[in-house]
Amino acid sequence: MTEELRIKELEKELSKSHRENEYLKEQLDKGDAFELHQYKTLVHSSPSMITLLKGEDLIIEVANDAVLNFWNKSRDIIGKPLVEAHPDIKEQGLENLLLEVYEKGEARRGYEMPVYISRESGRELLYFNFIYQPQRDQNGKIYGVAVIAHEVSSQAVLHKELKKSEDLYRSISDFMPHKISISDKNGNSYYYNQSWLDYTGRSLDELIEKEPGKMLHHQDWQNIQEIAEKSLKSGRPFEVECRIKDKNKEYKWHLCQIAPLKDQEGNVEYWISSAIEIQKMKEEEKRKEDFLKLVSHELKTPVTSIKGYIQLLQSMLGEETEENKVVKPYLNRIEGQIERLIRLISEMLDLSRIEQNEMELKLEKFLLNDLVEEIIEDFSYTNKNLRVELNHYCECNVSADKDRIGQVIVNLITNAIKYSGDDKRIEVRVFHPDRNHVGVGVKDFGIGISDKDKKLVFNRFFRVPSQNEETYSGFGIGLYLSKQIIHRHHGEIFVNSEPGKGSEFIFTLPLEQN
Repeated sequence: MTEELRIKELEKELSKSHRENEYLKEQLDKGDAFELHQYKTLVHSSPSMITLLKGEDLIIEVANDAVLNFWNKSRDIIGKPLVEAHPDIKEQGLENLLLEVYEKGEARRGYEMPVYISRESGRELLYFNFIYQPQRDQNGKIYGVAVIAHEVSSQAVLHKELKKSEDLYRSISDFMPHKISISDKNGNSYYYNQSWLDYTGRSLDELIEKEPGKMLHHQDWQNIQEIAEKSLKSGRPFEVECRIKDKNKEYKWHLCQIAPLKDQEGNVEYWISSAIEIQKMKEEEKRKEDFLKLVSHELKTPVTSIKGYIQLLQSMLGEETEENKVVKPYLNRIEGQIERLIRLISEMLDLSRIEQNEMELKLEKFLLNDLVEEIIEDFSYTNKNLRVELNHYCECNVSADKDRIGQVIVNLITNAIKYSGDDKRIEVRVFHPDRNHVGVGVKDFGIGISDKDKKLVFNRFFRVPSQNEETYSGFGIGLYLSKQIIHRHHGEIFVNSEPGKGSEFIFTLPLEQN
């Protein structure tokens, strides 16, 4: 009896377990069906073209809606070989690529791959990104290939146009004699044109890896870094002369222009630089400077001797006889021309010293007002028709080269007289432009200077033309020398002018600190 009860209890437990297993199986089947439904929905609703190909015949087992729409096919193609449904792939080598993935089990990817598709209107060239992924069963055996593809024709065409444009500009850049390079915002170069490669004898990769400072003369590299730092803060382009080492390890002079390229917010993104060799120009300038220096030195001695002989003749004239009255004006005129020639020789020598950086300043402390008065007295003595209005708005001591500052004042007054026309009236003022500087202004009431010429007036050898297209006498050196002298004193020089109303040239100097 007891044994029968035990058997019945076991049967009940087995029956219960069976019902539970059936319930679990039913739930699992429902879950698998739901997951499968989700999977199918995901695949068929995907905008990507998804295909599953089985076996070495590449039988289409799955083709989502995106594939069917693109191929303009119905679901009748399911179960057919890919080549039958889409013959275009065979002649373009895609079938071989799919079979290679199936046989070797290695995925393959393609980016902007060109593929010809047959349409009713003819063959159409399209571009695709794709991945061919081998599919394995539970035992790891390959049973098919999954294909996921995206049409990217618009993107590919745009990239091709950009590449075409890039190649065009690269060709233009390589054709140019200028050495063109591009750097990131931190100064790391990543592009050099062909002129750079030819000049240095290095490859593009070698130039990119090489530090810019090692291609430049060490004296120039520090200067460029300082200028570049200022340009980075201001965001403005700059220009500098520097020496660059060539493939024979010789340094040659170049004119370098460097400009920032900014984004829409005005932040520097890149730097573009252009360097053109000016070695021959530098050598020519050196020869010219040496020639001017030699000629000036050779002329100075005989001209000084001629002046001495003229002064001797003037002293020998003695009493004011009728003959002496005839001769004396001519001697005075000759002396004036000799003085002019001596000034020219001195200016040429100064020009040579400045160009070769040989001008030395002999600094001393003096009252600028006294120097201005002395020079005006000398001019008044030799120019009887000259009317000078002198205004001292301050009395200022400066530490400067007295002779050189005097040379600047003489140049400015000489120019004022020259360009004032018949009205030999000029105004000279000594004033404070600010607390730390003193200024000297020389104003005339003559022809004035146009805005275009104001930008050029301090250039070497520039002369202001008159209204009748003639040019005033002079060699265009005085204002250039004046600018160089003032800048060497850490001052500024500029002009305010209006055509027909005259000009005022002003220079400023730092005040002597007590």
